[in-house]
Amino acid sequence: MKKVIFYTQSRWAFAAIHRGLEKELYKYGIIANLLDWTQHYTPDEIRLLNDSYDLFVTNPEAIVHLNRLGIPPEKLATVAHGQWDMLLARRDFGNLFYNQIKKFGVVSNVLKNKAAEFGVERIPDVIPFGIHFDSFYRKPSEKLEKLGYGGAKETKNFFDVEIKRGHLVKQTATEIPQVKLVEHNFYNWMCMPGYYNSIDALAVSSIEESAGLPSMEAAAAGRLVLSTPVGYFEDYGPKGGGVVLPMGYPEEDQYCSALKESIEYYQKNPEAYNKKCLDIQEFARENYDWEKHILGWVNFLS
Repeated sequence: MKKVIFYTQSRWAFAAIHRGLEKELYKYGIIANLLDWTQHYTPDEIRLLNDSYDLFVTNPEAIVHLNRLGIPPEKLATVAHGQWDMLLARRDFGNLFYNQIKKFGVVSNVLKNKAAEFGVERIPDVIPFGIHFDSFYRKPSEKLEKLGYGGAKETKNFFDVEIKRGHLVKQTATEIPQVKLVEHNFYNWMCMPGYYNSIDALAVSSIEESAGLPSMEAAAAGRLVLSTPVGYFEDYGPKGGGVVLPMGYPEEDQYCSALKESIEYYQKNPEAYNKKCLDIQEFARENYDWEKHILGWVNFLS
């Protein structure tokens, strides 16, 4: 069996993706394990890992570090989960390393286009990720009282533009007395199923997303997803993934007005709200589970 290591951060969101891959890849003859990049590894440990594993997979910024530790380029693969991955790698190492390693992938077409924009000559494989639907499944919410937020509160991109805009969700929630905003103050991906269970709807206010894990997870939990057309939701939203809100950039009041209007509509129409949650959850079952996406990763890693 082929043996793969994901060099990752064990608490962050993409560790959830790697953990999901660890479980699914075994069914296809690939043994996968996670190596936490926050830990120190001795030269002997790296040598033994190199002897034992066929491929080491990490993001672009960390790939050069693995090479410097002693992993040869022919055993290295990088998968970008966000544009920051590629921008930081370009800043620190340039783009030539993409041509030297064995595999180069990205998780969305958004990132494939960004790679070209950032001057990366090598064309990456696009390998979308999935979720374990059953891990997030809950009985769909029956009334809209608690609003959650999907993303970091405030994050600027490489060009100093605020892209998450969490303040818009908070501002809108204060204008609807019947809604309580439930914010999260954690980064461990294992907390997310419990978080979705504590809310009735999830708002996403980003103007940029490479993929959008919270929208997928909240949908599997049977929560109303209210999102701008970013990441995977640009495609999934209109097909049944949730309520598509206007980007509202730079006119942010457009987003706030649409979010407020949607929340108030579903509050006043509980039957429509419950049906929407059921439909979103069924859409997630049919489109987001790993079984729909794993073969792309199997082919990439083979």
